[in-house]
Amino acid sequence: MKQVFAVIMLTISAFIPSEVKAQSDAPVVLELFTSQSCSSCPPADKVLSEWAEQPNVIALSCNVTYWNHLHWKDTLSREFCTQRQREYNAAFGRNGIYTPQLVINGTEQLVGSHGRKVEKEIRKASNAIKNIDLNIKGETLNIFLPELSEGKYSITLFSHGDKHTQSIPSGENRGRTVSYTSPVQDYASLGRWDGEARSVSYNVGNLDPAKGYAVLVHERNSVGAIKAAGQIKL
Repeated sequence: MKQVFAVIMLTISAFIPSEVKAQSDAPVVLELFTSQSCSSCPPADKVLSEWAEQPNVIALSCNVTYWNHLHWKDTLSREFCTQRQREYNAAFGRNGIYTPQLVINGTEQLVGSHGRKVEKEIRKASNAIKNIDLNIKGETLNIFLPELSEGKYSITLFSHGDKHTQSIPSGENRGRTVSYTSPVQDYASLGRWDGEARSVSYNVGNLDPAKGYAVLVHERNSVGAIKAAGQIKL
């Protein structure tokens, strides 16, 4: 039986995230699994938007589909976000999935509205990832992969929007207007990589139109520890 949980937050402490400036411009990757149909998600959406303003933070909203039956269909929801979250939770050894779940650098997960805990985990993880340089010419995205230790890596490209503001007329968030940070719109697997420095090009015309792109390199599989990451906003 499918297990899905909503996290109900009664009180959320207001906070302003401290600047996280990692060594060698190492990025920190935040993936928030959220939904417009989840009443406990808006505080986490706000936390993500605040961290997105910080240097070196790659913040992505991945809107899931499994709450779409609650009298409102999430306009940003993508089935691949639901699948990606399931894969992460299998890697974490979790039996069920929930929103709002924040995954940091592919290795830590927690409730995305726990602002102080989010800051603590970001500070612990902020030096672990190498930066990927990106540029775009026309529809060609050029990806410059840094040298990593020899191994087996998986490269995934995400196209995403800018900040998206949505008025929600029905469902659990009825009457609310919520903003979403860099909502993921489409993705492409760019295959395997051995860790040797190289450049890769991809025709982003194959993806949904976007306001930015993020490239994540995971160790071995398409989820798990992120070893390199980069983002370009248009």
